[in-house]
Amino acid sequence: MVSVVEAFDYVVGVDTHARTHTYCLIQTRTGAVIDSAQFPASKPGNERAISWIQRRGNNSSILAAVEGTASYCAGITASLRRASIEVAEVRPGPKREHAHAGKSDTIDAESAARRVLGINVESLAQPRASGDRSIES
Repeated sequence: MVSVVEAFDYVVGVDTHARTHTYCLIQTRTGAVIDSAQFPASKPGNERAISWIQRRGNNSSILAAVEGTASYCAGITASLRRASIEVAEVRPGPKREHAHAGKSDTIDAESAARRVLGINVESLAQPRASGDRSIES
């Protein structure tokens, strides 16, 4: 079995909302935060986000860890897939994760990215074409 750290150079966590999505790019092997940014939740905003991800990730192998892949984030999920960026769905973290760090969209995006680091690629929750969640074996 191959872990996310072995399979990808970067993970981008995505915290999704109706009007904006917040992104946090992490280098998998070191856990270092490379950068974070927020873009409008629109087709042009998604295109800008994809360009930002690819530039910051040096066009390397990137996994997107998206909080929920239906509803607010169906558009970015589809855009990521069209750009050949693999997408995994993650659930929002427990409230205790924010007990000492506070809560913000950037913290949530970083948390989404970190939640997949120790997981085997085969165990990642994969969104279906409709945006519904499924786990592939």
